[in-house]
Amino acid sequence: MAKSFSKRWQNGEISNFQYIMHLNTLAGRGYSDLTQYPVFPWVLSDYESEKLDLSNPKSFRKLEKPMGCQTQEGEEEFRKRYETWDDPEVPKFHYGSHYSSAGIVLFYLLRLPPFSVENQKLQGGQFDHADRLFNSIRDTWLSASGKGNTSDVKELIPEFFYIPEFLENRFNLDLGEKQSGEKVGDVLLPPWAKGSAREFIRKHREALESDFVSENLHHWIDLIFGYKQRGKEAEEAANVFYHYTYEGSVDIDSVTDPAMKASILAQINHFGQTPKQLFLKPHVKRRSDRRIPHPLKHSSHLVPYEIRKSSSAITQIVTVHEKILLAGTNCLLKPTTYNKYVAWGFPDRSLRFMSYDQDRLLSTHENLHGGSQIQCAGASHDGQILVTGADDGLLCVWRISKDGPRVLQHLQLENALCGHTATITCLHVSQPYMLILSGSDDCTVIVWDLSSLVFVRQLPEFPVPISAIYVNDLTGEIMTAAGILLAVWSINGDCLAVINTSQLPSDSILSVTSCTFSDWQDTNWYVTGHQSGAVKVWQMVHCSSQASASSKFTSSSTGGLNLGDKVPEYRLLLHKIRA
Repeated sequence: MAKSFSKRWQNGEISNFQYIMHLNTLAGRGYSDLTQYPVFPWVLSDYESEKLDLSNPKSFRKLEKPMGCQTQEGEEEFRKRYETWDDPEVPKFHYGSHYSSAGIVLFYLLRLPPFSVENQKLQGGQFDHADRLFNSIRDTWLSASGKGNTSDVKELIPEFFYIPEFLENRFNLDLGEKQSGEKVGDVLLPPWAKGSAREFIRKHREALESDFVSENLHHWIDLIFGYKQRGKEAEEAANVFYHYTYEGSVDIDSVTDPAMKASILAQINHFGQTPKQLFLKPHVKRRSDRRIPHPLKHSSHLVPYEIRKSSSAITQIVTVHEKILLAGTNCLLKPTTYNKYVAWGFPDRSLRFMSYDQDRLLSTHENLHGGSQIQCAGASHDGQILVTGADDGLLCVWRISKDGPRVLQHLQLENALCGHTATITCLHVSQPYMLILSGSDDCTVIVWDLSSLVFVRQLPEFPVPISAIYVNDLTGEIMTAAGILLAVWSINGDCLAVINTSQLPSDSILSVTSCTFSDWQDTNWYVTGHQSGAVKVWQMVHCSSQASASSKFTSSSTGGLNLGDKVPEYRLLLHKIRA
């Protein structure tokens, strides 16, 4: 399995992040065990510059060396310790601490429940001294890279590449004051992050996927998962840890003394575990990436071309097996094969399953919303859940089951979700993020949990009814449209950007989408479809960027959206209009 993933990574089919995650999983590491949490590399050494230069090799850490050897002095110190070690009971080692342990995970995730409580438990019921908490990315790097602290060689955790919230003290935890009198709050970011945790994560992920890291990551894999993890190669690479951290180094069942057994288990659990060794030979190097042009970034080169005509209005387009399938008004194509569709809006207020090719009626379902008319529907990717929204303001979640020789569709009500006070106008089901989003004539958008079928949050009230909703299944970003107002939100309900998309109040947005081209590269592109027939392509840029400052077509106002004292940190710039 490791070999097949290596091949895909080598060919550029999967990202560096995905590959490291695969290796962690194969080595028995995962999110459910803090003592064997996924380990990720420090990739940068520059936490001082105003602008991060990913074309400069000096911006990066030495991936061919362990964290303790990032400086020459550090390497000399650890090698000297190894050479002079003289204890017949304990084998030689370079490092008495480890690069991954439960304590390190809790150190990083201090601000994120439920890890904050676990962190306090580890410290006997309260947070550690403020000076020892995770407070600055630069200081943490300096400590871990051997500049003045030989007991710290920690690597990173995956959250550093995708979740900005763990860097912010959103729950206003009392983390104390440092000796300098400075109160500990949000994590201090490098200057190039422009004070934004989201920008830090974006640039940090970009660094992980950069050419330099792609060309050198195999060295780090050799140290953590590969042939330099043990034996003579580990000794030469200054990569030997305390013997209890290695799998199979001690036969715990043969230890008869209960106190000694408890001591060894405590050491194994709390002081770090080296991953299972996956490779016994030097790891292959990645080929340089063949990057495919981004469809929205280069949309100015696209030429309009009519490929299909339809006798009715089109409300859904699906591409499957190189075919383009269309759904008309009050219809939804049903995953996963899309050879059926669901239809509603009939005088008897029923919902019907139809065959796509012949429009043949497969089954009819009446009284799903009592006497109310269904207005919209959405389905999960696996085709097993159908969600309907009606003019009674209710969302009904149905499980689709097949029964009998004619394979009739049966609908079993899982739950009715009550939160809106007017007609449901649109909804979206995101199975990767286990969310249902619903928009209504009552000018609200509600986020529901798809697994527990409960209310999660309501977005701030909009000035007019909601006309379209979308969730990007790769990034988790939410797009909402209300009249001519377009807003982009994080999965946790932070408004990232908002703009009035037209000077004509009647030119409402009818559909919204964004790109699932990549989960890290150029994710900041969005498309709106309008009443007038216009298709507009938008780019989201950070307020600190030059593009944002020089653009005329921006709106710093929130377009009537009540965000309180929060100002969106991004702006939407109009990139292209197709009328």
